[in-house]
Amino acid sequence: MKPDRLARFLTIAICLLLLLSLTACKLTIFQPHPTIVQPTEDTGGLSAAESATLSSLEKLDDYPLYVMNYVGDYQSPWTSASLPAGSSFACSLFASLADDGDMFYGRNFDWEFSPSLLLFTNPTDGYASVSMVNLSFLRISIQTAMELTDLPLTERTTLLAAPWTPTDGMNEYGLAIAMAAVPDEFMDDAPDDPSLPTIDSLGIMRQLLDHARDVDEAVQLFGSYNIDFTGGPPVHYLLADRSGKAVLVEFYQGERVELLNQAPFHLATNHMRCIAFGDGGCWRYRTLSDRLSSMGGHLDTASAMQLLSDVQQEFTQWSSLYDITSGDVHVVIDRDYSTSYAFHLDMAQP
Repeated sequence: MKPDRLARFLTIAICLLLLLSLTACKLTIFQPHPTIVQPTEDTGGLSAAESATLSSLEKLDDYPLYVMNYVGDYQSPWTSASLPAGSSFACSLFASLADDGDMFYGRNFDWEFSPSLLLFTNPTDGYASVSMVNLSFLRISIQTAMELTDLPLTERTTLLAAPWTPTDGMNEYGLAIAMAAVPDEFMDDAPDDPSLPTIDSLGIMRQLLDHARDVDEAVQLFGSYNIDFTGGPPVHYLLADRSGKAVLVEFYQGERVELLNQAPFHLATNHMRCIAFGDGGCWRYRTLSDRLSSMGGHLDTASAMQLLSDVQQEFTQWSSLYDITSGDVHVVIDRDYSTSYAFHLDMAQP
């Protein structure tokens, strides 16, 4: 090769490498079950599993976004994990289920400033899962949330309760779930069976992620608990699985209502669908419905994230997108849709 051609070739190659490196820096692949390295600092009586869990904490984004791998089992439900009172949620949820090889579950978490944690869990008595956690639900102050990785392990122990405060997530069998608030007038509409144990509105999501393989099993598990909305807004839950089935679970006048998908997609925002007319007066619901209908429930990663972007609001804290067939997860923080953090959960065989 002539020297001038060689020089041009090398210049082009270097430019391509730089471009690739700039693109790659927008993606972070997190290994959910890393090799456990024993902490070098004083663990203050923490067990080996607890120390390994807290040592796995990694800060990915200064907003902030953290990721953590929970090693071993966690304790029984943390009963104080109800949502904060007086909060105004306005979330958007959808499932696109037309493509067997690429089914997606997307959610925008719309609320006030929310330091976040992406949590991987794999309990011995349940299924592996990945879920998003709002650190403020753990009563971690904003100042502390900004500097968690700077703290010694003994000052991170509140994070050990994180499994019981998921806002959305997916397990290894492809069951995905998220919650969205509904008006306060439905606060006391959940059934109350004195023969059943009571669990809070986030704790039930942990039970479903840990113990339900699909929508049918999840609905059955719902029937094993009373849901307590005390201390926070009432919510409804959108669930989907990789069989193409989805259900919106609502609570109305003392009954649990299950609204199954009638098309290869499902969706929810913040009004009760069991009594709604049309789009319920919600532009986000209308946008989601129109797009999913026009596409017949066929979306890829880019178009699914674009749909989340199209229904973003100025207080959207994060957009999470779960591929319930491949196990890939994409998270956008603070509406920065030019930067997507990518993760992966190993999926089990059906």
